[in-house]
Amino acid sequence: MIKIIAYVAMLLDHVGKTFFPDEILLAIVGRLAFPLFAYGIVKGFSRTNNFRKYAMRILLLAIISQVPYGLLFQVNYLNVCFTLLAGLFVLKILATRWSIPIKMLLITFICFVSVQMNFEYGIYGIATIVIFHKIKNVIWIILFQTLFILQGISSYQFDKMQLLSLFSIIVIFIFRNRFMKFRINKIIQYSFYPVHMIILIVLKQLIK
Repeated sequence: MIKIIAYVAMLLDHVGKTFFPDEILLAIVGRLAFPLFAYGIVKGFSRTNNFRKYAMRILLLAIISQVPYGLLFQVNYLNVCFTLLAGLFVLKILATRWSIPIKMLLITFICFVSVQMNFEYGIYGIATIVIFHKIKNVIWIILFQTLFILQGISSYQFDKMQLLSLFSIIVIFIFRNRFMKFRINKIIQYSFYPVHMIILIVLKQLIK
């Protein structure tokens, strides 16, 4: 259920940015999307039997999505899938038995790359994934999320509306143990991101 809400929130956000940039309601709903996908990475990491294949799927998705992402939004960021992949690698590093200094060095390197390569959401995005993985108390999650959002507003010029993404935590705690009777096909899951952007690009050209 959380995945479906994430897809819908993302779609509405992108429709708003593309066709209705002044429609604040679509932007508000869109703020829910990233934290829900970040939570999905945490769950995927805990459930996957093959980390390498899981990471390769996300990397392939990130590469395929970059062209439609750039064409649709006209930004110089690398799309959010690169951020999700970076967060996934951080979770893998944290799960190893390596020494703390080595872990910290590798995580710092990943964060450095995310900043230098302009990953969408940057360090805030990676931190969100780690927070959902390591912290279970909802109050502490809200506190840390708020701190990192404020950091994003300061360092990445996030719109203050990003604070509304905190409502995604409520969605997660409501629906995390509720399962629908059907599973989303993996092809649909992984193709939705680039395909919906391609469709929006075509529609945008048609209505010019």
